[in-house]
Amino acid sequence: MLMLGDVVCCYIIKRATRFTVEVEVGGSLATAYTNNTGRLLGYLTRGRVGYCLRARGGKHPLRLVAVEDGEYAALIDTRLQEEAFAEAVRLGWLPWLAECSISKRNPRVGSSVLDLMLDCRGKATFVELKSAVMRLEEGFAAYPDAPTKRGRQQIEHLAELARQGSRSIVVFIAGIPNARGFKFYCEVDKEICRSVRKALEAGVEFRGVNFFVDVKSNAIVLGDADLQVDLSCCIQ
Repeated sequence: MLMLGDVVCCYIIKRATRFTVEVEVGGSLATAYTNNTGRLLGYLTRGRVGYCLRARGGKHPLRLVAVEDGEYAALIDTRLQEEAFAEAVRLGWLPWLAECSISKRNPRVGSSVLDLMLDCRGKATFVELKSAVMRLEEGFAAYPDAPTKRGRQQIEHLAELARQGSRSIVVFIAGIPNARGFKFYCEVDKEICRSVRKALEAGVEFRGVNFFVDVKSNAIVLGDADLQVDLSCCIQ
């Protein structure tokens, strides 16, 4: 649904910093930027094939956007995840956002900045996207893979908006190919479950969408527009 354009293949060497990955391209070492601050366990490992775009300016010549996963690639780039989601909204491919359009990006709510504000038949709908590129057994994608104070605050602000009458949605972008479903991972951040429970009580929706990369066509594709979401570890 979204073409990546001129993709540069590389081999992952290691994660160097929070925002950079050492890669090998054509036998030479290079540094690639990544905007995904998650741990990306199992993906940023030595020898894994990565897919980069050439950066437009900035300190690093490449931007790592996807990593090989079977015959496809996991979409790890959070900006492209957002662009794919926005395109799916525009095309009307998400049945639970029928007749919605994007009215504002990065709306500020209290001390948090959310990803999107939509207009759904005249009603304001606030959306926060969460990158889920942690692979669990049986093909499930998971979030979070690291403690996230910012994530907790955003969920709490969505809960406050829901209590005020706005529609509020947390959308987990499962970036692994053909994800079977999404599961909330409760092992790395015990406090976030409290925020999830309060959000559910306030009426916040939790949804999942699957996007990944078809390396043959260099395109981001929509795998599942309404992915099964399992929050059981937070509500037991």
